[in-house]
Amino acid sequence: PEFTQIDCEMSFIEQNDVIELFEGMAKHLFKEIRGVELTEPFPRMPWADAMKYYGSDKPDTRFGMKFVELMDIMKGHGFGVFDNAEYIGGICAEGAAHYTRKQLDQLTDYVKRPQIGAKGMVYARVEADGNVKSSVDKFYSQEVLQQMKAAFNAKPGDLILILSGDDAMKTRKQLSELRLEMGRQLGLRDKNKFSCLWVVDFPMFEWSDEEQRLMAMHHPFTHPKDEDIPLLDTDPAAVRADAYDMVINGVEVGGGSIRIHDSQLQAKMFEILGFTPERAQEQFGFLMNAFKYGAPPHGGLAYGLDRWVSLFAGLDSIRDCIAFPKNNSGRDVMLDAPAPLDQKQLDELALSIDIPEKN
Repeated sequence: PEFTQIDCEMSFIEQNDVIELFEGMAKHLFKEIRGVELTEPFPRMPWADAMKYYGSDKPDTRFGMKFVELMDIMKGHGFGVFDNAEYIGGICAEGAAHYTRKQLDQLTDYVKRPQIGAKGMVYARVEADGNVKSSVDKFYSQEVLQQMKAAFNAKPGDLILILSGDDAMKTRKQLSELRLEMGRQLGLRDKNKFSCLWVVDFPMFEWSDEEQRLMAMHHPFTHPKDEDIPLLDTDPAAVRADAYDMVINGVEVGGGSIRIHDSQLQAKMFEILGFTPERAQEQFGFLMNAFKYGAPPHGGLAYGLDRWVSLFAGLDSIRDCIAFPKNNSGRDVMLDAPAPLDQKQLDELALSIDIPEKN
């Protein structure tokens, strides 16, 4: 009831306004539905840190195992896999040195599955006397392995798992899957424990190898961070978006942004994304025209209600409670139907359409 009236008399809406409002709503839901009282403000984690330390823009922070990069320590010792890698990183599983060779082989097979795509895994145990025993001992002296142990702050009984690859972002995502699997096996992903945070400062754009151009990471109507607007002319790939996601237990339960309300800035965004003025007007003319009437600064957040239900009910998948089932890509196949097809889509299928003109 206390959320039925909201004071929206703001001269300028900012990210903090939206975050504080929806964080309050989230705390209310936890208290009323689960009887869990969350008193501390949700931490805010920059997207860059989320990817660096967890390999995911929706990190599960119920447990540790933050990534440690090992390029300076493990490169240049004759182990070709590491010497030729663009990224070497690992996690430390506390108290998991008891894992057998069979269990480690199963973990290796897990990360080599096509869904994950790693080529292999290196492991190291910290023994009771503090020495390190690894699967690549013949390439590394105990002195180097001790440097690696120190980088993880590992202790006797800990297990270190390392992945490497020629694509840093891809390898981090593979390491993220390994981290989540280890968390599951060690019982660290307790469904009755809730770890909430905001992921902020997303990149405005991401590069598409298929399209060979920058694409909007969220959507082209997201407002860039004010201090990054000058970079739109010089280094658009470095621009950060005024966007934010609420993440709970590794699940994005809501996301939003401050929206562009200036027609010139919106036109600039379309230009960077490769839209001609004519195409921008054709697809988004309704929005561009609305700006002429003085669109106010605005922003918000969309909750995923099915994700909240699955979280509170302790379900493993939103498929068990989703109102409108989607395909394996999480897409509603009937969304926007019927709709015109791009010529590119027709070309991929070698189709042509001949629509007779109506009298």
